[in-house]
Amino acid sequence: MALRIGFCLALLLVIVQGQRIAEKKCQEYRKLTVKTASIIPLVVNPNPLRITSFNCSKTVDLIVGGEVARKHEFPHQALLGWSDGDDYKFDCGGSLISKRYVLTAAHCFKQGNPDIVRLGEHNIEDDTDNQVDLPIESIIRHPDHMFKSSYHDIALIKLKDNVRFSKVIRPACLWTGENINVTAVIATGFGSMETAGSGSNFLRKVVLQFVDRQLCERQFSGRRFASGLMDQQLCIGSETSGKDTCQGDSGGPIQTILETKGCTYHVIAVTSLGPLSCGDSPALYTKVSSYIDWIEGIVWKDE
Repeated sequence: MALRIGFCLALLLVIVQGQRIAEKKCQEYRKLTVKTASIIPLVVNPNPLRITSFNCSKTVDLIVGGEVARKHEFPHQALLGWSDGDDYKFDCGGSLISKRYVLTAAHCFKQGNPDIVRLGEHNIEDDTDNQVDLPIESIIRHPDHMFKSSYHDIALIKLKDNVRFSKVIRPACLWTGENINVTAVIATGFGSMETAGSGSNFLRKVVLQFVDRQLCERQFSGRRFASGLMDQQLCIGSETSGKDTCQGDSGGPIQTILETKGCTYHVIAVTSLGPLSCGDSPALYTKVSSYIDWIEGIVWKDE
């Protein structure tokens, strides 16, 4: 009972004056993308004018079959690194959502916890990308997730230190609404470009669409789906064969951008589970808005 009361109190704290704390934080993140400057008109007794511009890389107009992302186009993209001798294996992705937390998939930790989170990466083989490797304080899997099933596949990584935001490294917003009023989304990751292939050295992006859930219901069954597909799972794919997420993209973001001139992304879902053959059929993604109470209660519990 005390635990339930504590959670309710935490939930009240993260909803401020009718606005979710995630939405309030999103407004703060948008300000990171705007530059303001003063100009003086060439007239007698001029009044200075303030103009604003967006401080960000060009974005897609709206990773199998996709294309290489522009450098720093997705400044919230994270890589999870497992120590492999003198280097790291990057088997999962994630999204920076605050100064201390990264959002990812719970199933990524079945092989053990990663050693670092890398931010600011564009080309894994290039050490001049302004990337940073950050130590991890703790891993928080959703309490209802079990490795033997594919439900509630979502987790948070708490970093040991605060992240310093910049044009290269900046958090994404979270999609908080139950309804998703977009038709196309963008998947990003460093995963394989073909089934069982090696991962991509470059961050890649691909535009995908929401597809009929019945396609996923027919494709995903068995013990891992004892209750069928849940409302917290999204079925996303492409009308064009060869476009998909693949091995190594797990935990990475499915996102959209709402502003016509801005560059702040909203993470709609987390890459969860795909077919054995990448690019041939839709995959499953964990719907972020279904877990927004849980996320806010951890990430911003003290605000």
